[in-house]
Parts: sequence; C-alpha cells; structure tokens
Amino acid sequence: MKKRICLTLTIVSMLSVLFISVSTIEGSCAADPTYILKFGHVQTSRDLFHLAYESWAKAVFEKTNGDLLIEVYPDAQLGVEEDVLEQMRMGSNIGWQTDPARLGNYVNDIAVLNCPYFLENLDEVKKLLNSKVVAGWIQELEEKYGFKIISYAYVQGYRNVFSNKIGKSPAEFRGIRIRTAPAPSWVEPVKSLGCTAVALPYVELYNGIQTGIVDGCELPYAAARALKVYEVAKNIIETQHIFQLNIQVCSAKWFNKLPEEYQKILIDECNKAGLEVSEQLQRNADQDRQFMIDQGMNYIPYEELDVDAFKKAGQAAYEILKVVEAREAVYAELGKTVVK
Repeated sequence: MKKRICLTLTIVSMLSVLFISVSTIEGSCAADPTYILKFGHVQTSRDLFHLAYESWAKAVFEKTNGDLLIEVYPDAQLGVEEDVLEQMRMGSNIGWQTDPARLGNYVNDIAVLNCPYFLENLDEVKKLLNSKVVAGWIQELEEKYGFKIISYAYVQGYRNVFSNKIGKSPAEFRGIRIRTAPAPSWVEPVKSLGCTAVALPYVELYNGIQTGIVDGCELPYAAARALKVYEVAKNIIETQHIFQLNIQVCSAKWFNKLPEEYQKILIDECNKAGLEVSEQLQRNADQDRQFMIDQGMNYIPYEELDVDAFKKAGQAAYEILKVVEAREAVYAELGKTVVK
C-alpha cells in the first residue's frame, strides 16, 4: 500500500514538473508579430548584402520585442523586380532592394545617382544621406507613387566590366555586348561606355554569358565573385564606371501603418547595417578581385584604361536621361564640380 502511495506521489510530482516546464516555455515565447515585412533581393544567400539584411532583421525584431518581423528572401524568390514594385505600390507588405536606375522610371531625376562617374567614394554617399535635393525626390516617390525609401546606404562599390572580349577605351568597346538591367536608366549608362547594352534579368546573367547571348557583364567585385562570373568570363576590365549604391524600398501604405517608434527603428537599423556592410565591401574589394584573378581571369587595371575618354563618353548618359540639372543640384551640395 505504501509502495502504491509512493508511486502515485512520484507520478503526480513528475506530471507537475512537466506541466510547469511546458507552461514556462509557452510563457517565454513571444506572441505572433503584429507586422511582417517580406524583404527580397536578387543576390545569393552567400552575398554580404544578404547577411546584412539578416542582421537588420534581427535588430528590428529585438528592438520591437518581436512585434515587427522581417523575412529576407534572396535569389529573386519574391519574383521579377518590376512585378514586385507594382505589388508594393498597391500596399503589399513587401520590401525590395532596388536601385536609382529603376526608381528613375518614376522620378526621373533620381536616376542621376546611377550615372557614369557620378559618385566616387563612400564619403560622398554618407554626405548624400543628408541631401535636401535627394530628400525631395524621396518625398515625390512616396506621395505620387507609393514607395517608401527605407535607406540608400548600401554601397556595393565600383562596377567593372567582366568580359570575354577586351576593350580599353569607348572605341575599343564597340561591338562588345554587355548585359545590363532592363531599364533605360541602366541601359544608357552602360551604353555610354561604347559597348552594346543588352537587357537581361539578373538571374539570367550567368547563363547569358555562358551561352554567348552576351560577351560579358558589369558588376561590383563582390557580386561578380558571388555569381561565379569567373567561370564564364575571361577578363576583368576595371572601368569603375559607376559607384553603385542600392536603395531599400517598401510600400508607403504599409510603412505608414507602423507605429512611429517602429518606423524609426526600421530606418535607423537599416542605415546602420548598410554603412557597416558597405565599409566591409570596400575592404574586401581587393580580395575579391584577387580571388577571381587566381581563378584564371586576366586583369586590366584602371590605370591602363583611357579613363578620360570613358568619362567624356559618359556625359551622353546624363543628357539622354535628362539629369544634367539634377547632377548640378547634388554636386552643389557635395561641393563637387563636373570634370570635363
């Protein structure tokens, strides 16, 4: 009898401990987030930008006590960029890494940020974050087109040409087919190098070179390495023709539903992660270039190119895209002058 009582008490005790443990776990779990942002980009999950977005998501989740969740989707998992942007305008809880060229389809002047030799270093980008001229373009994007700019502090660095054919001047670039994004504000800057710009989606870039649809592409070093461009292209031509910054954008309708505190956290943490990864990418650029050289790529340095000719040819992009005045307005803020 005593044994039965002891056994019963033991079982009750075990069940009590189990009940308390389960209750404690349930109590420690955060409630489902009130707000969810599905943020997509075209880079691979190996890309440093993707890792930066994950850091941003973690910081936002922690600072909102789990009430604002950012889900990060690499490799264009959310779809084609143009379609994603349209979903965003309708108010979907979607965010995207885009660029000034594509947003130039809506507010033309912002495309100047993507023009040849417009920006030269990260310090200029940091100054740009306080630009009143750019702030006006951002406001127009929100009020007229429903886009909310979260950040434009993500800098991939200089874009260079990776090609199976060699050119050291605009004249020598004639006939070389270089992949570019399917937007006029991308096509014109690339075409101004003297080459034939061929519009292809980012996800088709590797196959495009491999199958000979294009002779090459133009990318920052980190992106070229992540995409393994060294497997399909023979030459690095260090044109440094665009100092590439990217823009993080979401639906203005969705953003404006967030509490003001959350809006600030979303923006501040995005800028913080962006500047950190941008500085890291600048430090890594030489390593990425050397890695591709070690894989067998031929390297033609910036100093061996007719850079003055490239810069002069690049002026055509400003004129065709009608952003000459926009350049002058931003340069006045940065204290820069146009080198002719």
